[in-house]
Amino acid sequence: MSSSTRSRPARPLATALLAGAAALALLASGGTAQAHNGNGWNWGQGTPWGQQRGQQGNKTSTLHSFCAGSTPACTDAGDKKNTPTTTNPPEFGFWASGGPTSGDLILAFLTPETTPPSAAPTIGITQAAKGTPSSVTTTLAKPFAWTSGYLASYLGYASAKPKNKITAFKSVPGGYDVYVADLGSQTLQSAAQATNGPLFTLTAALPEYSYAVAFLASTPLSDCQSGTAYGATANSAALYIDGKPSTPVPEPGSLALLGTALAVLGLAARRKRRA
Repeated sequence: MSSSTRSRPARPLATALLAGAAALALLASGGTAQAHNGNGWNWGQGTPWGQQRGQQGNKTSTLHSFCAGSTPACTDAGDKKNTPTTTNPPEFGFWASGGPTSGDLILAFLTPETTPPSAAPTIGITQAAKGTPSSVTTTLAKPFAWTSGYLASYLGYASAKPKNKITAFKSVPGGYDVYVADLGSQTLQSAAQATNGPLFTLTAALPEYSYAVAFLASTPLSDCQSGTAYGATANSAALYIDGKPSTPVPEPGSLALLGTALAVLGLAARRKRRA
């Protein structure tokens, strides 16, 4: 056996010894080896980077609606069903799985499509972060209704989880007009502390069969990827307003009938006085 052949086994051994020495030196200095797993930096034995630093490793949280204030408690109805309330307009809020979780809070209201669209909902806001206005008027997200696919895609929130497929909501003719309001940096609490987070009211009732959902945006998308991650509302936790407005606006036909009735009563009264 030649001398070159005999020397080959020593190279892997030397490499292993050098790697072991480096690892021991790193541990002795209080450091931890790191590796990239494709989803974010992992430290040590698979511990997410954020958890090693005392933060949440998961950058997004699933959101859940709840009823508050004078609105009777509403209950998450479970998989493939929404959280209903018959109070219209409702008082409500959102909590985050794994909360408290902070981020840019965006509220979205889905109303059955009308032409022209309904009046943009105005939200009253309490218990929000300092500097948040006491009320804000929503804006129509798109000049066309949401009729298919995912709400996340329709709004341009590609990274949102869950994505909220339209079949998770009640089927209505023409789809949904979607109104949004960006409330800036807010903190959503855990389920147990939900009412300590921001709470919302509506200055006017929404059309029957409307929904309220939320998105919580955080940056970066992950610890080694740029972009924005969006935590979205669980399908079963979307607030479903399954009630007619408490102060309904009369339809034009009803107003005409009322006017005719008043005119007839007035004429009858005048004839009676003449008699």
